[in-house]
Amino acid sequence: MARISIEDIAKAANVSTATVDRVLNRRGGVSIEKERRVLEQARKLGADRDLQRNPGKILRFAVLMQHPSNPFYDALQKSFRYARSLYQTANIQISLHYYEGNQGVSERTIEEVSILASRIARQHDAMIVALPNEPVLVRTMDDIASRIPLVVLSSDLPLTNKLAYIGIDNLAAGRTAAELMGRFIGPQGGPILVISGMQSYVSQGQREQGFRALLASRYPHCYMQALVETRENPQQAGQLLADALRQQPQLAGVYNLSTGDQSIARVLALHEQRFNHKPIVISHELTPERRQLLQDGVIDAVIDQNPEKEALSALATLARHFAREGERPLGIKPEITVYLRENCPT
Repeated sequence: MARISIEDIAKAANVSTATVDRVLNRRGGVSIEKERRVLEQARKLGADRDLQRNPGKILRFAVLMQHPSNPFYDALQKSFRYARSLYQTANIQISLHYYEGNQGVSERTIEEVSILASRIARQHDAMIVALPNEPVLVRTMDDIASRIPLVVLSSDLPLTNKLAYIGIDNLAAGRTAAELMGRFIGPQGGPILVISGMQSYVSQGQREQGFRALLASRYPHCYMQALVETRENPQQAGQLLADALRQQPQLAGVYNLSTGDQSIARVLALHEQRFNHKPIVISHELTPERRQLLQDGVIDAVIDQNPEKEALSALATLARHFAREGERPLGIKPEITVYLRENCPT
């Protein structure tokens, strides 16, 4: 095979030979976009170079998500922190930014997140975001995505310009929850309470849609008594469950789409003492607290989406876009995993 020349790469990348020389020899002075094109075309042409070692330009990736006081986001931030060392040789810096959500996400919070996102975007080369589908945020994110690469994580957003969505099929996750709920409750059926954090998180809305649709088609004797919303306040989950149990002590099931399992567990313990009855409980994300509740028999099943894999996949997608990694697909759907007490890792 003929040796690939600098001229070949320059022609394919539509840049000068001087630019190619600067990129391949790590001399700097080249824009990120031109560097990306040179590295991408060099790989495609099979250039015999170590293209992974210390690229000349520092890339700055920002992650914006809910505060890690929420256990799911804690798992994400730990994965992003771990990934920092993996991308040092590719000259990629990863910064983490949070918005408060543990006491509830208000309209004011949404406005503050929009302002924060715009400020962060001006200081970085790409972003990864996990946000609710609120109109002001969608407008802001679409504007950002028109200027820098943007990856949406865990809960999709209807953006025109996003680079990729990294997350599970949440409709399928909801249908999986309904299948488990219908089987666990059995032929006697009964009412089910669905507890959502915020329906404007696309992931939660899709889970509820999938859950409702499969119950109606396959387990009509099981039915949704109500859909309630905590605004991501974990304590509110227990209060809403207590209200539902006062109206319907023989509630057959609880499907929790978001946070608040500890407050749910406290309410269920008091209810079981009084009525000798415990609803079937299905939740999402195998956090440490849910692992314990699963092993204790408080939660009957947990549907997990592997936040660690999602975080690494999002970073790999951006790194590949900038030609700082080898061939990887853009947009990776992590698998849905169902955990019961018997297969829950300790």
